[in-house]
Amino acid sequence: MTAYVSEIQKILAIALNTYREIVRDRIFYSFLVFVVFIILLAVVLGSLSVGQDERILRDFGLAAIGLIGGIIAIFAGCNLVSKEIDKKTIFVIFTKPVTGWQFIAGKYLGLSAAVLLMVALMGLFMSGVLAAFSPHSFGNQIVSLLLPVVLVQLELLLVIAIATFFSTFATPVMSVLFTLAMWLIAHLGESLNSLGKLSNNHALQTLTNAIYWALPDLANLTRARNLLMYGNQGNNEVITLITCYIISYVLILLVMASIITEHREFS
Repeated sequence: MTAYVSEIQKILAIALNTYREIVRDRIFYSFLVFVVFIILLAVVLGSLSVGQDERILRDFGLAAIGLIGGIIAIFAGCNLVSKEIDKKTIFVIFTKPVTGWQFIAGKYLGLSAAVLLMVALMGLFMSGVLAAFSPHSFGNQIVSLLLPVVLVQLELLLVIAIATFFSTFATPVMSVLFTLAMWLIAHLGESLNSLGKLSNNHALQTLTNAIYWALPDLANLTRARNLLMYGNQGNNEVITLITCYIISYVLILLVMASIITEHREFS
């Protein structure tokens, strides 16, 4: 029992240090300011559309939270390992009784907590802006946005896992490119598979089908998020399945990242 507590303490120590580094980073706050600007811009756009102002604000605001959160997750995640190598702190970490999986788990949890804080702040701000359209409805706006924002965070947990995985063996630049490509394909996989089926090229059909089944499909997550945002609560089973699906991918990626870290020689 004492050994398990000690392992958890090591993970939490790495997670806390990672969280502090990211939260103190000025880029983190610059993105928050940018999202505030985006949401205010959505208010202006909404005012130009009669009767559609709240809908445009919801669509635009939630998309902005997901996009900016993804960008932060990618750039911070792809530097998780390389930053420690550049500062030579990784050698200090591994001179202590810390294993590769503890290092990866701590880094992942720290970044996830920082991104969760950012998403929560943006969600609260968006609820306040929406409440301005309906006085005395701040609490109702928070409730209506809660599940959609949770699904945004769920997607970002996958993005962080992808970035963490690539950061264990690729340079920061290549990690960013790989993660961006995988994130984009995860949203377009269903469309790519459909286009492949329309082609007469058997090799192309096989390739698009393999990509569709090998990579996570985030299109259904986006659809479920949009349905929830407009009061459709009859998709609990679908949301549960999507959550288990995403978490499974996250665990697989973290396990592979841990194995690579365990066998990698840092120099």
